[in-house]
Amino acid sequence: MNAVVVAYRWTPVKERVLNRLTKGLIDPKSIWVVENHAQSNWTGSQFQVVHGSNRFAEFSGYLEGMELVNPGPTLILNDTALIHHSVTFWKMQILRWQQQAISGIYGDPRREDFQTEHGGLSYYASWIFWVSSANAFDQLRASLQYAVERWDQVFSTDPNYRAFINRYLRGSLLHGWKNAGLRDQKAQDLKIRCIWAEHRLSRVLQDQGYQLHDLSGGHIIPMRGLDRLYSFRRRAQSFLR
Repeated sequence: MNAVVVAYRWTPVKERVLNRLTKGLIDPKSIWVVENHAQSNWTGSQFQVVHGSNRFAEFSGYLEGMELVNPGPTLILNDTALIHHSVTFWKMQILRWQQQAISGIYGDPRREDFQTEHGGLSYYASWIFWVSSANAFDQLRASLQYAVERWDQVFSTDPNYRAFINRYLRGSLLHGWKNAGLRDQKAQDLKIRCIWAEHRLSRVLQDQGYQLHDLSGGHIIPMRGLDRLYSFRRRAQSFLR
């Protein structure tokens, strides 16, 4: 089993949390960290750290990291997993994915209650993926490549979709973009393209026959509750700046 982690400023704190998340699951020598921050120069990691291009945020980082590992069971995530999510409960979820008998691509599923020209909007949030086989690995890599090749192409022109994007970017203490309070146009433009890529990636996977798997188990309710608490804290910090 491999892991690819995309970071923007790799730090000793993130290192410790990643160690806690992967301990007993993945050999540290099989974990690659793609550092997307050009000025970061922290050394001493127990993992293998390489610099990424940051051309397409975490999406290019995923592709660059996947080139470093052999196709097969792989955990793929960005460093928000180590800051804004419950490490204990998501580790339990990764263990459940490992035990799945059906080959596939797994992640954090989301569904919106409106239709676009592509049908209902259902997708994996792009902060975490688990691929259970070499075939799934190759398909995710191909779908990521497809998404970044269309980086500047809007995913949907449906008015419902435009309204969804606008609501997300405005944000609030309870919903939407965690960094909405920053009011940074460059960051906003990048976030829009990340959303398009996230939705396009999942659409391509579904078109290829990969089912969007729901999460189940007794850990889901507390896991979601803690994730929302961490998101609220981040939004509050952003809006108070």
